[in-house]
Amino acid sequence: MSVTDRNPRSWALIAISEPGLDVHEITRQTGIRPDLPVPGTVEGISGEPISSPLWQIHSKKDANLPLEEHIWELIERIAPHRKEFKSVCERHRGVLYCSVEYNDGRMEEASLDSKLLLLLGNLGLKIAFQAWRLQERGRRSEDQDNFR
Repeated sequence: MSVTDRNPRSWALIAISEPGLDVHEITRQTGIRPDLPVPGTVEGISGEPISSPLWQIHSKKDANLPLEEHIWELIERIAPHRKEFKSVCERHRGVLYCSVEYNDGRMEEASLDSKLLLLLGNLGLKIAFQAWRLQERGRRSEDQDNFR
């Protein structure tokens, strides 16, 4: 078993989403260019505007790296604009979504150290974990590029 095979596959993203959100204003206020901006003017499947616009940044690291590396990548992107980002999170709900492969005990744990938790808490981010058991390949946009 190689070193990367010992880590559960994972990825992370930070999202701000709520009805009426102006994603362009979030970009202006934070100075951070989102990876996925979905303004409220976008139509959903029904043909109606979506109910919750979305501002999102996501990890671009390999899914076989430890979860912490994905989160540190996001923190590094926020760092130059942390005061502005924190201010936005005081007015809007910011969530760090952590997606982790189901661990049957044969892999390392997905864990977050105390320094990272303090940084996330200081930014005002809620943390949500999503575990999955099925083949995750192709779910991330980076993985989809490998299949084209």
